[in-house]
Amino acid sequence: MKVYYSLKAIKAVLRDIKPSKIALVSSSYLISNCQWAISKIIKATPDKIELIRIPNGETAKEWEVLEKLLIEFIRARLDRESLVIAFGGGSVTDLVGFASSIYQRGVRYINIPTTLLAQVDSSIGGKTAINFLNYKNQIGSFYNPAAVIIDSRFLKTLKKEQTIDGFAEIVKAGLVKDPRILEIIKSSNVKIGKSPIKKELILRSIKVKQYFIKRDPKDKNIRQILNFGHTIAHALELKYGLSHGEAVFIGMIEELKIAEKLKETKPEIRIFLEKILNDLGITLPQLRPDWKYILRDKKIVGDKINLPVIKKIGKAKIIKVRALTILP
Repeated sequence: MKVYYSLKAIKAVLRDIKPSKIALVSSSYLISNCQWAISKIIKATPDKIELIRIPNGETAKEWEVLEKLLIEFIRARLDRESLVIAFGGGSVTDLVGFASSIYQRGVRYINIPTTLLAQVDSSIGGKTAINFLNYKNQIGSFYNPAAVIIDSRFLKTLKKEQTIDGFAEIVKAGLVKDPRILEIIKSSNVKIGKSPIKKELILRSIKVKQYFIKRDPKDKNIRQILNFGHTIAHALELKYGLSHGEAVFIGMIEELKIAEKLKETKPEIRIFLEKILNDLGITLPQLRPDWKYILRDKKIVGDKINLPVIKKIGKAKIIKVRALTILP
């Protein structure tokens, strides 16, 4: 999988893939509000492109939407040499990637992520999924895109909440592997919604994810370090409807508290994270996770959970603990 850093790369990507047909999947909102990008993509395609609309946001990751999308693939007469373009945030890339993985046992797709969260995290690594029976990412597959095209121009119009979503993953990357990320945030006096997003933060976050993916593509061991904060975060998202970023930040703090009780992490790391949040200008709601959601998490096997812990900033590991021992 190749990562490109300009939408101009779409021509070269299509030239390399040589698809028989192309379908572009996006939300009605993006199709209406990113006409400049849609036009560039259409102009780069040698033949007619099928434009397929799906719901915006997390509502796209539902079984009924997946079924409708597959029907659209059939109506468009996509074959195994076709290409699907996922244009949007993480919900779009998750849904489209999964649909592409099961349509005719696999059709090629590329991601063009339009949010910071999708650019630094969800569009890279081949994790595709939909939600099911009110649980996050319960049905999915590992299916890598042929390419990911990132363009910083999409980030200029993000809402503050969307920027927080991405920064949660950026800060996580700094905690688990690359302390330089956190140094850049502190030294640059970054403020969410007020400062431009530094390209170096995006590049370094992507490299952190690629480091773990290369060593553990199917998420069996070391890659699970990237789930730091997410076990609790997913439960918070489902119960309270929190944004992904707020949930992950709370999840990281709560998981650090658990690691402290287990004598795996020193309180100084949590205090440092809380200082980073203050520096970024992020205030989090005071919420407690619902453990009935947590106990359905994919990382729990039997009565044990694979819990990422931060030994020191930039160094993390996975420990196995009995889930019941960490319940409040």
